[in-house]
Amino acid sequence: MKNKTPKIKIKLKRSQRLTKMGQIIYLTCSNFDANNLWESAASCSFGFIFSFVPLALIILTVLVGILRVSPGILEYVNVFAQEIESIVDIRPFLNNIINKRNFHIVDVFLAFWIIWMARKLFQSIVRALYKIFNSVTKRRGILNQAIMFISEFIIVIIIAAIIIFTFSFNQLVTSNFFEPLQEFLPSIVSQNSHTIVTIAMYFIIFFCTLLAYKFISGINPPLWMCFIYSLLATLCFYLISLWVSKFMNLTNYNIVYGTISTIIVLMMKVYFFFLFFLFFAQMIYVTQNFQLLLKCEVYLLPASERHGWMLKLRRMLFINPAALKTTTNTKTCEPGDTVFNAGDKAENVYYIRTGTITEHIEGSPDVIYEKGSFVGDTLCLLDQTFRGYGIATTNCKLIVFSADEFKELMKKSPKAASKALAKMSEI
Repeated sequence: MKNKTPKIKIKLKRSQRLTKMGQIIYLTCSNFDANNLWESAASCSFGFIFSFVPLALIILTVLVGILRVSPGILEYVNVFAQEIESIVDIRPFLNNIINKRNFHIVDVFLAFWIIWMARKLFQSIVRALYKIFNSVTKRRGILNQAIMFISEFIIVIIIAAIIIFTFSFNQLVTSNFFEPLQEFLPSIVSQNSHTIVTIAMYFIIFFCTLLAYKFISGINPPLWMCFIYSLLATLCFYLISLWVSKFMNLTNYNIVYGTISTIIVLMMKVYFFFLFFLFFAQMIYVTQNFQLLLKCEVYLLPASERHGWMLKLRRMLFINPAALKTTTNTKTCEPGDTVFNAGDKAENVYYIRTGTITEHIEGSPDVIYEKGSFVGDTLCLLDQTFRGYGIATTNCKLIVFSADEFKELMKKSPKAASKALAKMSEI
């Protein structure tokens, strides 16, 4: 058995790292659009409308049922009820729970209805993530249902725990012991302040996003990657929420649309959140499969310049894929060097990063391969030999793909395989 030389990645320069980041963003955007995640975000937003009230009712039931003995927390919950009163008035529901001591069969039916309606959101999220991580085998329906119910349960427990924590924290910092702190940080330690509640809300969003990326995606991405992209998604949502709150005058909208304006703004914020959520989920997929996606994009590049700024941007980003270079797959040629000989089996495929190669074929016109071209790709797939001599006519920098590596790309990328078949039909 032959010992294979390990492929060590070549350290990228700063400009090459910036190019790689641009490639990741471009691949994320192109895949985001190809997967039609704009509509998936709208579907998730619609699911949220079905799920928001049911989940809120479950959380309030847990809080009131367990902590009925604490009037302070009930008052805290009532404040929350007042804030969402323009969307839905849940205070009659709260009063009913507080005053009710026995449960009937109708209550059991309503509990199942609440959970069933809350599933709408999780179903939308799971379907969207399956679109993104399309290489993952879909789980069976029973497992999906179990994951959804467990997710709902975890979210309810987390939100209830955070509400209890924020209440306890507010009680603590407003005590006499922390009186000196109240002078310097009144906006945080004030009993009526929403700062702690806001921080808690964004922490819930971050934590739920982290769980979704880690477990619902089905590919178990590294925790650090999920953490970074969850943080970015939450930060983007915070900034867009801040922008909406600062620049949109809800008073004017209330005059025109009435209380429904609150729902409109809420829907807009929720839609933006799911756009960010799905965008960074797509970026996780791109980051994890970057090498494969980069090879595919490079192979799909047109051999010559095309009109249009998007095509020029794409070519500029991918024409020199430094991120594919390793210590074993790079080759440099000077003018007059032989790249391959006539009759050599096409065991490698050559990608021309810079320079020009001319293939001299006896009895036929010379074939010129320029920057951005693949040499020997169809011959490699057909297990054939080179027909002529490949000579470097200028200084050349090449990336060499082994036959196994190139065939693996064809298996995993239908678009690349389609282009290869089209080239074969022209032979």
